[in-house]
Amino acid sequence: MNTVNVYIKGQEDKELISFLRYFPSRIKNIGMDAVFDRQIVYDYKDGRNHLEVAKCVAKFLVKKFGRKICNVVFSCIPASSPERNEMRNRHFSELVCRFSGAIDGFSHVSVIGERTAVHGTKIKKEERSKRINEQNNIKIDADFFKNKEVCIWDDVVTTGASFNAYVSQLEQAGAHVTNGIFLAKTSYKYVLK
Repeated sequence: MNTVNVYIKGQEDKELISFLRYFPSRIKNIGMDAVFDRQIVYDYKDGRNHLEVAKCVAKFLVKKFGRKICNVVFSCIPASSPERNEMRNRHFSELVCRFSGAIDGFSHVSVIGERTAVHGTKIKKEERSKRINEQNNIKIDADFFKNKEVCIWDDVVTTGASFNAYVSQLEQAGAHVTNGIFLAKTSYKYVLK
């Protein structure tokens, strides 16, 4: 998979990339390439293609960090509930770290209770901000993350609000977040190739 640079306001000091462009299902006039990419995202969210995606992420990490990868913590932005987080992230994080040699941060982050999912529906900016502020249901092991170099993973980036909130929480604990990797970046305008 090729990578595409991602821009998130306030995170200009970090390298942010995505592998795919994601067109929400309400965007109808798209080509088969975009339909295929959308299905990859759906399959990832349902836990069906973690092996293939993990190999791509691990390859990127090894290329980016080289031998220093063994000092980098790989941490997934937690899903909206403990069950979803377990299904989407535990095995995936384990695979990425096994293939790359990175430190698995999964067991050092937990989701308490459930928050409303940010993705999946067309919501107003104010409602999205309210949902992002519910991120206080994420508990991190501050002692573990202190002074560690961290690379963050999330499946889909739209506005970057979830990424910003998670980065803030990790950096308040003393972590040094250097990268963000996303399976897909939400797009709304499809250009025929």
